[in-house]
Amino acid sequence: MKTPETRTITLLIAILLPLAYLTYWFLRMSSLPLIADVVLAAGVIAAVALGIIARRRGAAVRWLTASFVVGLVLCGLIFLGMGIWAGWYEHRPGLVGYQVWVDGLEGRTGGLITTILVPLPVEDGEVIMPASEFENRTFDGWTTTIVETEDGKMLAFQNRNNTLTDIWAHFTRYEETIEGTRRLPKEHLSPVIERTTDDHYTTVIFVDEGISPPGELRVTLRLTAGCDLFHGMAEDTYRTEVKETIPAGTAGRIVVDAMVGKY
Repeated sequence: MKTPETRTITLLIAILLPLAYLTYWFLRMSSLPLIADVVLAAGVIAAVALGIIARRRGAAVRWLTASFVVGLVLCGLIFLGMGIWAGWYEHRPGLVGYQVWVDGLEGRTGGLITTILVPLPVEDGEVIMPASEFENRTFDGWTTTIVETEDGKMLAFQNRNNTLTDIWAHFTRYEETIEGTRRLPKEHLSPVIERTTDDHYTTVIFVDEGISPPGELRVTLRLTAGCDLFHGMAEDTYRTEVKETIPAGTAGRIVVDAMVGKY
């Protein structure tokens, strides 16, 4: 039987659970995790105790169940609201990253100066990172520089050691601002030899002819732009990839395919 007293108790249960949960989150954000856990546990225990008291005083099981369900639903809404509130203020400018892998060089020998050329990441005809990011960087024996070729400017990896190593290099430019989640694929690898579609074009690499003994090389180039958050929502991210297996004995200027994808 539902009396004014049991009605009040069931109402308290529906209020106590979300109140304890809300207090828990405020204490967590105030760097008081231990106190937050104690408050949440105390709220749950108090709600259960009130339920036992109400049941002993004749409250119907369905009303007690409803009060707990309402309390849990309110807790869920609080959790959702906290997530939206936190996400709305979360802004994280993205980045433009360029990764270069050349596998198959390990243990092979080169000439006086062994050179590998790969495309440069550009936007509106300009290199997207300061020259200092690409000049005189050292990656396990390989030193970088920008050189002029018949196809245009390219990124050179040069090694003066007799024994070569694989190339793994990563260049990053962090963006300063973000204004929305939409982004166009403005960046690309240069030089562009031929553009067939919006998401496919060809570019060029160069492999030194003095590398011996002949062997297969695997070249992977990856240009990533985006990866940021605007009001907690991810911005469009585009990735341009070149994955080329160069057969043994192939060297010099090599035209390769570049594929653009949205992630």
